[in-house]
Amino acid sequence: MPKRTICIQNPAKVSVRHSALLVESDRGRASVPLEDIWVVILETHYAQISTTALSCLADCGVGVMLCGNDHMPNGLFLPLGAHSRHAAIVEDQLAISKPLKKQLWQRIVRQKIENQANVLDLIGQEGLSVRKFASEVLSGDTSNRESAAASVYFRRYIFEGKRREGPSTAPLDYGYAVLRAGVGRAAVAGGWLVSRGIHHSSSLNAFNLVDDLIEPFRPIVDLLVAKERLEGELTPEKKAMLASVFSLIVRVDDKETTVQNAIELELSSLKQAVKDRDPGVLLLPAITTFRNAGCE
Repeated sequence: MPKRTICIQNPAKVSVRHSALLVESDRGRASVPLEDIWVVILETHYAQISTTALSCLADCGVGVMLCGNDHMPNGLFLPLGAHSRHAAIVEDQLAISKPLKKQLWQRIVRQKIENQANVLDLIGQEGLSVRKFASEVLSGDTSNRESAAASVYFRRYIFEGKRREGPSTAPLDYGYAVLRAGVGRAAVAGGWLVSRGIHHSSSLNAFNLVDDLIEPFRPIVDLLVAKERLEGELTPEKKAMLASVFSLIVRVDDKETTVQNAIELELSSLKQAVKDRDPGVLLLPAITTFRNAGCE
C-alpha cells in the first residue's frame, strides 16, 4: 500500500513523539508513524508545528506543503538531500548531454500526450484528436507539440469556463500542487539536484527537474477531478480526495502500480537512463483505468 498523505485542515498542535507524527486538536489526538508518511499538507494557518517535528520529517524524507490565505498551496519544504547519494547522482546529472536531455524530454512529452488522450477516452470524450500529436513530438519537442496537444485537450476536457478561469481551475491547481510535492519528495530522496532540469531551466524556479518529471502524471489529476466531479468550490472533502492521488493506479513497464510507486520508478529509471545514456530506459506512467489501490 502507498504511504499516507496527511492533510491538516483544522487548528492543531503538530509534534513528533516516539517516531510518530502527533496531531492534537479539539477533535482529539491522532498519531501516524513517520515511516508511513509520504507528504504532509498544512492547510490551516492555525497549526503549530515544532522545529523538532520539521527536522524529523526532513530526516525521514517527508515533504511538507504549505497553503496561503486563499487555502491554495504556496510553499514546499523538502529535505536537503539523501546525504551519501547526493554527490554521486548530482555529478552524473550535471554531465547529462544536451542531446540526451532533448531525447528524455521527447519521451516525457509523448507520454503526457498519450495520457491526456487516454483520459479523454476514459471520461467519454474522443481522444484520437489529441493522441495524434504524440507521434509528431520531435527531440526536445522543438515543434511544441505539447502546447498544441494541450490546447485541443482542454477544449474537450473542460465543459464550462477555461483552464485558467472556471470551475476546474482550483481543483486542478490544488491536485497538481499535491502531485508536485510528491515528485519533489521522491527526487530529493533520490539525491537529485531539483533546481537543475532536463527541459525547464528557469533561474527563478527551485524545482525545474520536478516540473519536468511531473508532466506525464498531470493527467491523472485531471482524471480524478472529472471522475469524482470535484469541480467548483474546494471543500475539505474535495481536498482530501485530491490528496489521495498517490494511491491511484497507473501502468509502468506493462504492470499495474500506484502513482506513488510510479514516481519512484520514474526517478530510479532516470538515474539508469543517465548512466547508460539511453532515454529508452526511462519508465513513465500510462493511464489506462480509474481505480484506487484500495479497490478490487
